[in-house]
Amino acid sequence: MNPHRSRVAAVFGTRQGSGYLLGPRLVLTAAHVVGEKDTAEAVVFGGVGEVLCDVVWRRKDDACDAALLVARAPVVPDDVSDRFAPLRWGELIRLDTQENCQAIGFPLVQRDERGNLDSEQLTGRVKPGSSILGGRYVLESSGTPPQPTADRSPWSGLSGAGLFCRGALIGVVVTAPTGWHNGRVEAVPVRVIADDPGFREVLGRHCGADVAVKALDELSDREREDHEFELRYRRYVAHRYGQVETLGHGSGLGRIVWPLDTAFLALELSETAPRRGPGRSAVDVATGKRVQAALHGRSRVLLQGAAGSGKTTLMHWLAVRTAQGDLPSELSQLQGRVPIVVPLRALACSRAIPQVEQLLGELQYPAADVQPVGWLTRLLDQGRGLLLVDGIDEVQHDQRPRVRSWLEGLLSLYPDTAVVATSRPSAVPDDWLAGYNFTAFSVLPMSPADVGTFIDRWFTALRESRDWGRYRDRAEKYRRTLRAALDTKASLTEMAANPRLCTLICALWLERRGYLPEDPMSLHREALGLLLGQRDFQRGIAHLEGISMGQEPQGHLLDNLALWMTLNGETEIARSYASHILEGASLPPLQGLGAEHAEQVLSHLLIRSGVLRETASGTIAFEHSTLRDFFASHALVDGGHFGFLVNHAHDAQYEDVVRMAIGHCGPGESDQLLLALVERGDREPEYRTRVHLLATASLEYTARVDPEIRMEVLRRAEALVPPCDDAAADVLAEGGVAVLDLLPGPDGLTVEEARAVVLTACKIGGPDAAAFLERFQGHADPAVRDRVRWGRNRTGWAPGDAANGSA
Repeated sequence: MNPHRSRVAAVFGTRQGSGYLLGPRLVLTAAHVVGEKDTAEAVVFGGVGEVLCDVVWRRKDDACDAALLVARAPVVPDDVSDRFAPLRWGELIRLDTQENCQAIGFPLVQRDERGNLDSEQLTGRVKPGSSILGGRYVLESSGTPPQPTADRSPWSGLSGAGLFCRGALIGVVVTAPTGWHNGRVEAVPVRVIADDPGFREVLGRHCGADVAVKALDELSDREREDHEFELRYRRYVAHRYGQVETLGHGSGLGRIVWPLDTAFLALELSETAPRRGPGRSAVDVATGKRVQAALHGRSRVLLQGAAGSGKTTLMHWLAVRTAQGDLPSELSQLQGRVPIVVPLRALACSRAIPQVEQLLGELQYPAADVQPVGWLTRLLDQGRGLLLVDGIDEVQHDQRPRVRSWLEGLLSLYPDTAVVATSRPSAVPDDWLAGYNFTAFSVLPMSPADVGTFIDRWFTALRESRDWGRYRDRAEKYRRTLRAALDTKASLTEMAANPRLCTLICALWLERRGYLPEDPMSLHREALGLLLGQRDFQRGIAHLEGISMGQEPQGHLLDNLALWMTLNGETEIARSYASHILEGASLPPLQGLGAEHAEQVLSHLLIRSGVLRETASGTIAFEHSTLRDFFASHALVDGGHFGFLVNHAHDAQYEDVVRMAIGHCGPGESDQLLLALVERGDREPEYRTRVHLLATASLEYTARVDPEIRMEVLRRAEALVPPCDDAAADVLAEGGVAVLDLLPGPDGLTVEEARAVVLTACKIGGPDAAAFLERFQGHADPAVRDRVRWGRNRTGWAPGDAANGSA
């Protein structure tokens, strides 16, 4: 007789939970059901009625939530208890999904209109690969989940119920996690309970028996070794990528660290260069969707976005949630996989991507030396790998085919491997891995609602920083005034749509007491004023490292390091060579002082500037590519290297360098550089669109442009207007806000052109885009109207409000 058929779950007097009978007087339940009380009342349907029980053991912590009760009298008649089958305690070792599992209890969803409860047999599959780090078993319902209630889960009351698999008790239900549409519950494994010395002692005292938890799926020695290493590796990934540092590191705001779940915003993605298939309309493909919906069912993704758009944060979120076995239901195709994060910038210096079994070592995984031989190969053979390849654009242009060949070879050998790769736009074509079922997505700018959420979370994270006391009195005021400023300053709104720039805006708004520059270059200059030690001088700690250096000499040294990285196509530099570069810098404080002093200066920059960091492998890198590009562009302009800038303008790796270089240019120099870009695009059809749009996007980085040169730049962009289809719209949107003034319509446009024009404006975003979309709100084509509606929702615009938004 199956034990879950011969025992009936117990319901407690307060009807707060369920339980499972271990014997005529023993009840196992969840600790939070009984709380801190010493007694509880238990009732068994078909039993003797309500019986008072003593709580003889309980444990409530991160690993366990369970309690053992002893009834003061039998809760079922003797003739019933005599029919109890011996209880089997079991555990699952493998990650294979187990079907036909169940839990029986008395959840809130079964309450009738008079408040009476009845039992519910929740059946489904146990997924051992889910919630691994949480130490829980997940029971996923095979039926239609109940409707949610206003204030709590409909499964409330099921806590304490026994979870059964193959006729064995494997867990005690403790929670119904949010985000799964009431489709799952989680249980504490009985292994955790049985291993508790206090539980074993109490159980032995009251029934004279020990607990023997037997594996329902035995492992070989090699499988057990692989399993233990995998759990260790998953914990590392969850911890390593579970926090995000803001750019304020080293500034007057100190080091602000966000938990990843707080920092992560489910931004919108839009499929790029869509290939329409049967049943997929243009609107379904082109309009943006939140990350979870966009990636639903997809296991091969190329994610494209500008610097600071949130690509890496998304990769880290995928890594952590996959490692924890806690993915949203929309991403169930990744459940049970093991994430391998491959930041290509970390491998750039090696010039060769390592073989599979050497990969963890090259990525500086601390326990790589104890990796079981062949572990990663076996993992990929099983189709359980998730490869997160970050920063294709940070590999030199002529080395990207090497990355592609590596991926093609790996996917040919391990065809079930899931891959998400990131790049800046146009660094690789959308069909870069044609034949391997990749879908390309663009990361869209944050909507005003997202920006507001981001600001709120930034100020919340500030509370945990070491300098919170310094800002406590004014932080809330400036949070409110910053959000208000975004409603009236169009240029500020456009910049804040980029998460990286939004971080700078938050820090500067607070530090400068409500003052902000309104163009990207000035914003970066102000931020670097903080990062390079203005606050150190104000606070009297500029000499902590034995060196006192102002912003200008620090900037000069950082120029030298960034210039070397850019000219050599590297994102990192060996520490010894970085010291060598500083030793040779033509700066009076360093001249003739030798290598020892240069090393001291480098240490000062690493500790105090907030701009550099030392990697796990001991190399030196900039905190963010945007900072490297800022200093490199200044060095290139200062050295008159305009030819380098023009010759590399087609490569997305250098697009921010070119834009910022135009911002660094003096009078006449920006005209010279912009004209050179126009001329290169004119004579090189292969790169014409890319180079001309880069020149257009660079106009917002400087106001010092001759009107005739500006017109020449805009004429080239105008030649791409109107875009003929969605793929052309994706490309045209890279020209930025200057493109909005060139967009026509709606009169004289074909339906396909109107759709593409509206899509261009939606992807550029901002108040000016909202005003432009107003022209199309009454268009005859429903697809155009749907896109206008989507763009309106993204910009927070409503009819008649656009002018206010762009004031």
